[in-house]
Amino acid sequence: MAAVLRKATVQDLDTLAQLRAQAFGTDREEASSWLRNIAGLDNVLVLERAGTDGKPGIPAALLGAVPVECGHRRGIWFCGMLTRPELQGRGLMSHLLDSCLRAYAAGGYDFAVAVPPSPQVGQSLKKLGFQNAFPLRMVRKPIEHNLRAVAEFDNLTVRRLIDTRMRYQPACIILPESTITEMITRLYRKGMTIVSNQRGYGLFCQQDDVLQVMELQADNDHCADLLLQAAREKTGAHYASILLAENQTLYLGAGKRCGYGMIRFLSQPFPITDVYFRLLQ
Repeated sequence: MAAVLRKATVQDLDTLAQLRAQAFGTDREEASSWLRNIAGLDNVLVLERAGTDGKPGIPAALLGAVPVECGHRRGIWFCGMLTRPELQGRGLMSHLLDSCLRAYAAGGYDFAVAVPPSPQVGQSLKKLGFQNAFPLRMVRKPIEHNLRAVAEFDNLTVRRLIDTRMRYQPACIILPESTITEMITRLYRKGMTIVSNQRGYGLFCQQDDVLQVMELQADNDHCADLLLQAAREKTGAHYASILLAENQTLYLGAGKRCGYGMIRFLSQPFPITDVYFRLLQ
């Protein structure tokens, strides 16, 4: 199949949004918003199959390749990978990723990261040199009643959230601020609340009697508990289900381990024990 790799353009938006909506089971408005605001059209790469009989080419596969940083190192976050349904099973995505990896390595990038949506995708990424990294812990614990627990709610701007996150995770892989803003906006639409004080913050949604805490950063266990207790006083929830990175010092030794992200070094490997990579979505 004759094909060319290129960047997406505004003229592609409707076609790519339709493909993404079909692939991920969403609507075209959400798919279009993801392409424009999460990945950014300039960061969407399209493998286009050549047209026949004078017809224009059609997108065969696409992915987001979003620039990220980790300290002084430059990286790429691969996301939103999909192949047109009738062309699946031909190795197009592996070919697309391999071409991208070689191009970004030649361009001086240091690493690439991805969060595989399924074990099958994870196995495909391993064949391309990715390795498992950034594991999480799922901690479930009761929340004590404490009327003295004081915190603010939904008082962190995106900029302050990013700065506070970096204070607790200085080796954080940083996504573009526009991407994080869109992720936070989507979480608010789904009912997210941010609890915060001078000693930490937490992002949570409530499901019945449980706070689903998707990120929690605090000076120590006591400070984390106070944030949860303040959230209980506001919501009435008695339990918390908390996602923590393996390298966090909160509730050490607790929780069920689960895989999360993957990394591929594009130049000299570097230690990733302290590196924090967690998408707010």
